[in-house]
Amino acid sequence: MSTDIIIKIIAGVISTIGFAIIFRLRVKHIPLAALDGLVACVVYFVCLEFISDDLFIANMLASFATACFAEVCARVGKAPSTIFLLPGCIALVPGGTLYQAMRSLLIKDYDEFGAQLLITGKVAIAIGGGIIAVSIIRFFLNKLKTNKDNKKEPA
Repeated sequence: MSTDIIIKIIAGVISTIGFAIIFRLRVKHIPLAALDGLVACVVYFVCLEFISDDLFIANMLASFATACFAEVCARVGKAPSTIFLLPGCIALVPGGTLYQAMRSLLIKDYDEFGAQLLITGKVAIAIGGGIIAVSIIRFFLNKLKTNKDNKKEPA
């Protein structure tokens, strides 16, 4: 990995910590949230480097990994997974492309506005899709566990 990517990963972790503080996470949960942000950044850059240079795929896989890790953090930290998931996904939010879209709109460059807005929407859908995929998997795993437990109980 290049120095540029390492700096971006460090910045992503710092932004995760910042948002964890803004969201008023307990001090004991901040390190787990920071690790979740690290997972998001590393998976994102590894995907871009080795799997595909498509932003949709990289963001979906990164948010999927982040949501999975948030579930693990929830069990370890004995807290809801959401408090780890939200700060963890902050580094994936397409703020730069959203800024460029709004800038293009203000200077009346409508072609660039449309292009940047499309990228922003694509990334946002990918992030949501990865999170929803983990939620669906968790739902069905819980359902299987509940059905298994119900079968073990005597009638």
